[in-house]
Amino acid sequence: MASHTIKLSALFTNPAVKAAFERAERDNGTELVVPAPRDPNLIGSSGASMRWRDRLEYAAMAAPAGY
Repeated sequence: MASHTIKLSALFTNPAVKAAFERAERDNGTELVVPAPRDPNLIGSSGASMRWRDRLEYAAMAAPAGY
């Protein structure tokens, strides 16, 4: 399984901080990275249970207030 990563410089919106991390990545020769978030691994009926709960929540939001 391939390891997915995110460059640290991509996580910053402040231009000065972002530029500093980009320079460090460029000058160091390697990217400074963190593992990318991944989806949960659902075992057994966990996935079905979560889908069922999601449908109940959507139904509750769609129902008129008096019901």
